[in-house]
Amino acid sequence: MEVLDYHKLKIFKTVADTGSFSKAAQLLFLSQPTVTLQIKKIENYLGITLFKRDKKGVSLTEEGKTLYFYASKIIEDYLLMEEDLSQMKVNFKKNLVLGASTTVGEFFLPEVISDYLKKLPDVKIHLFIGNSKEIEEGILSRSFYIGVIEDEVSSNKLEVVGFFEDEIILVGANIDKIPDSVNIDDLEDFRFIFREKGSGTRNVVEKVLKKSGIEIKPFMEVGSSKAISKIVSGSDCVAFVSRLVVEDDLRYGKVKEIKIKGVKINRSFSFITQKNVRLPKMEREFLQFLLNNTAF
Repeated sequence: MEVLDYHKLKIFKTVADTGSFSKAAQLLFLSQPTVTLQIKKIENYLGITLFKRDKKGVSLTEEGKTLYFYASKIIEDYLLMEEDLSQMKVNFKKNLVLGASTTVGEFFLPEVISDYLKKLPDVKIHLFIGNSKEIEEGILSRSFYIGVIEDEVSSNKLEVVGFFEDEIILVGANIDKIPDSVNIDDLEDFRFIFREKGSGTRNVVEKVLKKSGIEIKPFMEVGSSKAISKIVSGSDCVAFVSRLVVEDDLRYGKVKEIKIKGVKINRSFSFITQKNVRLPKMEREFLQFLLNNTAF
């Protein structure tokens, strides 16, 4: 006999918050058919339709909005119950789920997590890596409580605290054809590789260029900063990347930094949480560790 349990409600809420079955599946580490099946089971159990579909994605029906209201309260109460029980039971499983945008997740957080595990080796950490928009969606759907991003947020439901300053630089292959410095107006003469739309790095760069009246149409879009660096090292393309991404490639001469006269692009890495939501003890402790060990 089917029951309406926490697992199904969390899947339902994540689909509602992201407006997408595929994004919900990604955030929950499930396959899309599994998400679709669970939603169908809820609809069959309640005898209602939860979502309506259009070109923009999926949105809640009136019945779906009612379920969303109660599901949100149930999920919040369940998580609070779980935290209270964890403090009563010494051997309770310690799980920490984090979300991070690509540059932060691949080139900054791994060292932080390694240091954290030296202090608390019995904590099981799940790290979801996506672009900044996907991390926002993960926080709002409660797939995780803490997100670490390199971009501004679009939702006013999120608390944002900057804690580390990063620099974005322009890089090219270490060959004579690629200059060591350029004027900003010269950028339109190059073939650029950009990250995908929604990427924090891309958003920051495009805002800076727009202020100078520069609009670049990328020759190529690649979803990985490390892959971009490798392509750049063997081609005549150039790219904007975090200095963290290319530290080793710069050191070993695989790529070189191209200075842009009068331009320096800095941005803050920030952690984001949902406003008016009490963080579980494990998440609070990790945030304190993060601030104590990596702050400006």
